[in-house]
Amino acid sequence: MALDMRYGLRVELVLTLDGRDVADADDMRALIALRSLGMLEAASELGMSVSTLRRRVRSLERRLGGAVRDNDGLTPLGREVLGRMEVLSRQLEEQMENLWRKPTLTCDGLVIWEGRLLLVRRGREPFKGHLALPGGIMEYGESAESCVVREVLEETGLRTEVVRLVGVFSAPERDPRGHFVTLLHELKVVGGELKAGDDAESAILVPLEEVPPLAFDHSELVAQALKARCEHH
Repeated sequence: MALDMRYGLRVELVLTLDGRDVADADDMRALIALRSLGMLEAASELGMSVSTLRRRVRSLERRLGGAVRDNDGLTPLGREVLGRMEVLSRQLEEQMENLWRKPTLTCDGLVIWEGRLLLVRRGREPFKGHLALPGGIMEYGESAESCVVREVLEETGLRTEVVRLVGVFSAPERDPRGHFVTLLHELKVVGGELKAGDDAESAILVPLEEVPPLAFDHSELVAQALKARCEHH
C-alpha cells in the first residue's frame, strides 16, 4: 500500500539567559501543567512519574537560580518564565507561518524536438521511476529563464533557449512534498547531447501522440501547453 507521506518543519522555543539555555519546550509544558495542577496530577497529565517531574523542576530551578513552584502553585519567577515563554512561543509560530511556510518556486521545461516530447524518468521520490517533464527548484538569485535552462541541461544534457512562458501552475495539492508553484516554459534545443544526468534515471523523446501518464500534474501541463502552442501558431 502506498503511503501518502508529506513533510513539515517543527521548531520549538528555547529560553536563554546570559547566553545559556535555561528552559525548553518540555520545561514550558511542565510549568503549564503545574500552574493549575498538583504534582501528582501534573505528572499524570504529562505522562511521567512524579519523581521524574520533580527532577525536571529541580533542574529548571538550578538553571534559573530560583524556585518556580511552591505550595500555592507557581512562584512569581515560575509565572514570569512561563508567561514569557508563552508569548515568545506564539511569536515563533507566527514567524514560522510567515517566513517558512511559503510556496516553493520551480520551473519545468516543455521541449518538443522533431515532433517528440522530451521527458525524464525520475530517479528520486516522489514518483521515482515515473516519467515527468525536466525541471527543478529555482535557486536563490536565479531567474526563472536561467533556472529552466539549467535544469534541462543538468537532467537531459541538452542546451536550450526559452521560447516563451507557457503558464503558471499553483494548485496547493499538485506536489506531495508541499505547496510547489511551477513556471512552465517552452524551450528550443540549440545544442548538447541527449543523456540522463542529475537526479534523472533516463532522458527520452516520446512522440506527441504516445505521451504516457506523467508524474505530478505534468499530464495536465503538457495538455495545456500543446493547446496553447496550437493557438500560438
